[in-house]
Amino acid sequence: MRKFSRAYQLARVAELMVVRLGNVSAIDVRSVEALLLALVIAASASCESNISTKSVSATPPMRVLSRGLGGQPGSLDPQLAEDVFSYDVLRDLYEGLTSSAPDGEVVPAAAASWSIQDDGKRYVFRLRPEARWSNGDPVTASHFVTAFHRAVDPATASGAADLLRSIENAPEILQGRLPASALAVHATNDHTLEILLSRPVPFFPDILTNTVASPVHPSSISSDGGFSRPGATVSNGPYVLAEFSPGSSLTVTRNPNYWDANSVAYDEIRYYFVPDDNSDFMRFRAGEIDVTYSVPEQRFQELRAQPDSGLQYRPTLATIYLTLNTDRGPLSGERGLREALSLSVDRQAITESVTRAGQVPAYSLVPDGAWNYQPAYYSWRNSGTDDRLARARSLYRAAGYSAGRPLRLRLLYNENELVQRVCLAIAAMWKEALGVETELVQMEFKAYLAARADPGQWDVVRVGWTADYNDASTFLDTMARDSPQNFGRWVNVDYARLLDAAAAESDPSLRRETLQQAESLMLNDFPLLPVYFYVTRRLVAPGVVAPAINPMNRTYSRYFRPAA
Repeated sequence: MRKFSRAYQLARVAELMVVRLGNVSAIDVRSVEALLLALVIAASASCESNISTKSVSATPPMRVLSRGLGGQPGSLDPQLAEDVFSYDVLRDLYEGLTSSAPDGEVVPAAAASWSIQDDGKRYVFRLRPEARWSNGDPVTASHFVTAFHRAVDPATASGAADLLRSIENAPEILQGRLPASALAVHATNDHTLEILLSRPVPFFPDILTNTVASPVHPSSISSDGGFSRPGATVSNGPYVLAEFSPGSSLTVTRNPNYWDANSVAYDEIRYYFVPDDNSDFMRFRAGEIDVTYSVPEQRFQELRAQPDSGLQYRPTLATIYLTLNTDRGPLSGERGLREALSLSVDRQAITESVTRAGQVPAYSLVPDGAWNYQPAYYSWRNSGTDDRLARARSLYRAAGYSAGRPLRLRLLYNENELVQRVCLAIAAMWKEALGVETELVQMEFKAYLAARADPGQWDVVRVGWTADYNDASTFLDTMARDSPQNFGRWVNVDYARLLDAAAAESDPSLRRETLQQAESLMLNDFPLLPVYFYVTRRLVAPGVVAPAINPMNRTYSRYFRPAA
């Protein structure tokens, strides 16, 4: 709210009195004139007081940005978070060694610079001496050592720890064969961090942009601090946690001790948890939200035709797919049945009639656009619908199912209107093409995360994966045997061998070919069912200047600016 000087307020009262008393009798006018004279004298005195007293100054208005968030964050612990809603907030609260610019470029963050030694196996990061925690403590290399040890410790059960697998001894620690302290991450002094890799990883600085690599303040892992206590949580990013209302909203405020605080335009970011795209849209139209999390697909074409709608969109490195349970239940050990399910899903119909917002049908796990990679595809990608359905029905019958003995599946998905309609469409396609009976189970996001990790609760689960870094391996590694993202617990020794060979390969062409072989092998065993590749879309209020949409859909609040 704008604030005005006392002189202005008194003058304004006088003006209003003239307006309101314009029709009074002549007897009253003299009284009014006297009162106006007194007000003018008071206003002049106030002005003189303001001029002579230099210490009195107007407080600049708070700059607040309201953002929609598609659901409540599952965790504000950077080592435990494993959902996109948490990541969005954590990028405001914490800063790792490196960060991702709006164009996707890896840029220095808490580390001012780094060098690469020993043929790409040793990274030496030099921290900014001016970097501070929100309580004023210096950010030191030991805080990163603590965070990395904590991430790979099996006792932490970090869903994102696999990102750090390339660090020497990380695989053995994750398997419980070595203590977390054996991780090859060392503070050589307060401002120098050394990380030794088991093999060269050219995109390692890109990996470190992920929130799992954020530092941890000692108070956060003590009983006094924690990660989600407004006023007590200590962070090193552009913002600090100010309010958290579960099920409703979350607010972060500017961190005055952030090393680059002068570049942060907004004083406060308010996140509103809006799992429904239509509600997000209506709140935007009502002026309650400045930047939406997404855009209702049924509004996309209409908004795209309006130059001043505020619509922004672009394809991103993200895949929406279904994981099929290969650990137990009717799909376990039934490759042909899993293929039948994939064949009977009309991806083109889903993107054209259900999502309707520029999404691309997916016939691979890795999207187009990944660095140095051409995805492997299903061999029947270009086959006609009749041919696909004929093969699907043949495989369905061969597995012992029919109209009289239908396959019964339990499909789990998170609370979201678009997600629900996609899952309903897929269930209808299975029913029409094969006669499958599908029980649809929708859960609130946090409950869904817990259930997704337990394959005893579902036969099929809806999953979305956005690249952690721009490389095909960020997708393919999710299907490794010990990956926490391998929800269906699919296991294939040849796939593991190919991933290991690709990781050890220094020739980019040979590495690409090896990863393509791995993807082809995995796709043809049907442990998952790709549905479509994601298109990030959002609405931005006219008073806000938004950064370009990041190719990995990473949205940092620090890059938003008020319009001039």
